[in-house]
Amino acid sequence: PLPFLMGGVVSTISLISLANPRSISLPYPKPLRMWFVALIGTLIGSTFSPEPAKTIPNLTASLLAVIIYVGLAHCLGYAIFRTFGKYDRLTSFDAAMPGRFIEAMELGTKGGGDPCILTLSHFLRVLFVVVGVHLFSGMSSGNVIVSVGEHGSEIGLVRWKDLTIILIIALVGFIVGHTIKMPAAHLIGPMFMSTLCHGTGLVDTSAPSWLLYAAQLFVGVALGSQLSGAFGSNYVKIVKTSLLATTLMLCLSAAMAWSMIRVTNLDFSALFLSFAPSGISEMGLIALSLGISPVMVAVHHVFRILVTVLSAAITTKSAGRWLS
Repeated sequence: PLPFLMGGVVSTISLISLANPRSISLPYPKPLRMWFVALIGTLIGSTFSPEPAKTIPNLTASLLAVIIYVGLAHCLGYAIFRTFGKYDRLTSFDAAMPGRFIEAMELGTKGGGDPCILTLSHFLRVLFVVVGVHLFSGMSSGNVIVSVGEHGSEIGLVRWKDLTIILIIALVGFIVGHTIKMPAAHLIGPMFMSTLCHGTGLVDTSAPSWLLYAAQLFVGVALGSQLSGAFGSNYVKIVKTSLLATTLMLCLSAAMAWSMIRVTNLDFSALFLSFAPSGISEMGLIALSLGISPVMVAVHHVFRILVTVLSAAITTKSAGRWLS
């Protein structure tokens, strides 16, 4: 799952471990990382088109439940990382964010958490959720679920007009975010600008796959460069703690899905995929293979990401004061 992002992290960690046994800090251009994070924020927002926007009024109850889920999952994760992982309070708070890998890492690092623990914890959470849901869905449905690329068009079908619009939205969102001093402006600015433009139908773009792959790879390498020496004596503890936290988050997802069946008239599988703390495209693929509306699942995941990023960005600074 997420081969370019995860591959960038793993390959960089492996190379650093072999070529840099003393764990010397290796510089990575911060502006380069910020720009590719801005691109990813723009591409996240581009998934919010007028079609899923029209379905929101019919999903009010389950979307409100997403807000409750984010709060409960964050509290549950914090308790696990603090109690079983014995991490410091800031790292436990940042490691517990039920958001996507990149956004959680960006906000967590800015919040003052340990970058090695955060990267490994979120990496393992996404990996455990995607693999676990793949296996569970495949066994329960009897269908073989194959891997698929992220949202985007093929290289041969690239429309340069779309590419130009995406780059402009990323740049404008980046500038506006920093101008009005948004928290994590290089991520949130482009994401909200893109959500506004695509959700209202002002623009309708199809991002080339290689753009998202390149952005994931560059960000993955940047994250991996921070993990020099991370696979040491604490690695087993991080794996065990992350597995426990992820398992409980998935149990919470199942509980929330079960509680919303009668309220929404949606079946359990659709709701479970909508609450699972993982990526939009992978959950959308599973939904498609099971005959579940990927648009409905995508709406919940985009909303979860927005809620997680916004709430974490708002609370990170204040949390840093009372958790330190």
